[in-house]
Parts: sequence; C-alpha cells; structure tokens
Amino acid sequence: MHIIAVSLGTAFSIPELLPHVSPERRMSSSRLKREDDVRRSLIGDILARMFAMDMEGMRNDEIRFDKGVFGKPRLSAMREPWDYNLSHSGKWVAGIVSRKGQRVGIDIQKMAAINPALARYSLSPEEMEQYQSLKSEAQIRYYYDLWTRKESYLKMEGIGLTIPIRSVFSEQYALKYEQSVLSDRLPDHAFRQYPVDPGYVLTACSTDFRFPDQYLVVRAKDLAEVFLRRCRLQAEQSASEPDGLTVL
Repeated sequence: MHIIAVSLGTAFSIPELLPHVSPERRMSSSRLKREDDVRRSLIGDILARMFAMDMEGMRNDEIRFDKGVFGKPRLSAMREPWDYNLSHSGKWVAGIVSRKGQRVGIDIQKMAAINPALARYSLSPEEMEQYQSLKSEAQIRYYYDLWTRKESYLKMEGIGLTIPIRSVFSEQYALKYEQSVLSDRLPDHAFRQYPVDPGYVLTACSTDFRFPDQYLVVRAKDLAEVFLRRCRLQAEQSASEPDGLTVL
C-alpha cells in the first residue's frame, strides 16, 4: 500500500498535460471555471495514471478508466485485482493504492468553521450529542476526524452517498461509532490518519491493516514533470518499435 499527498502550491503547465489525459477529462476540465479546480482535477487524473503504469506496466495511451456500480473510479483492465482512491481539498490532492486483493479509500479535508446545518446533516443523534458537549476548537477536530473516517469508509466500499452519511457507523449499518473512534482496527477494515498539514485531516481506510508508516509528499510541479517525462519516453519507445510488417 502507498499513500501520496500532492501539494498544489507549485505551478505547472496545464496545456502540456491536457493532451495526455482522456477526451472526457479534457472536456470536464474545460467546464470548470476556476483554475484551482482544473489543477486538482488534472493532478488527480495523473496520479491515477501513474498508479496504473506502476501496478500494470501500462503505457499512458493504453490506460482507460470506468466506474463501479455506484460510481467509484477504477482501471478498466487489470491482470490482478488492486484498488486505488483519490481525494482533494484546498491545496492538497491525496491518493492511495492498495496491495493486490485489498480495498482502499481516502479522504482529505481542510478544516474550517462548521455550519450547524452541515453538522446536523452529517452526524447521527449520538454523534451530535458528543459534538455539542465539546468546546469550539475540539468540535472542529472531532467533526473532521469523524467526517473523513466516514468518507474514506464509503469510498473504500464504493457506495458513495447511497447511505446517508449521518448513518455511517450507526447500529443500522452494523458499525458502532464508539468502536470506530476508540479503535483504528475493526474486524474487516482499519483506519489510519496522517499529519499531512496542520490545517487538514487526512484519513485512509482499508481492508489491509498494514498501513505504511511513511507517506510520500510531492509537489504538483514535480509530479507533472515525472508524468510528462514518462509519456515522452513511452512515445519514443513506441516510435522505435517495429510495426510488425515484413518486407520481402
């Protein structure tokens, strides 16, 4: 399992990257009005492509993605099952890739003041009671610890918002909230948080309990340069390969 956090604080060339992503990604990027949203979208796509190159040995132009029943992105063709997941918030894009046969989810959130309506939407009655018993700063940390656990779990399962988020870890879904907070390890999955940035909470969830102690932090500019270098090298190798025709 590998966890990567990409800092968007460094500039990179969007026009250079666009030819190396799918037409669908180019179209979705063109609909985004804010450049920061385009940058997050592209870096996430590139991170997924590099996972596919490393896990499957694929060339970038061979990579195709589709979605599961509830919309979780996945690689279209795999030799052996493996899983990946992405999340972004503010100046960070986070990615996780599993060992083969294991499932993963990840969520990163920038902490901010919490709208009371959002708290009521996302917390169960028991969680809301605990939340309201805390002081302001502790409320914020409690909320985002719990939110990122819920999101990373839902993303690992690939069920997204098909379950009301306030019900996750409730008795209705056989996951006790008390267990999820007091223990990072449950019978069928585990959580781990990584201190990527004091203003953010990053939580990973997996059926694999062997989380790495270290995570990789890279700059968006450096990731883009490595990706472009790989694409150019692959293009050169393809151009030098024989086309399979025999001249008589």
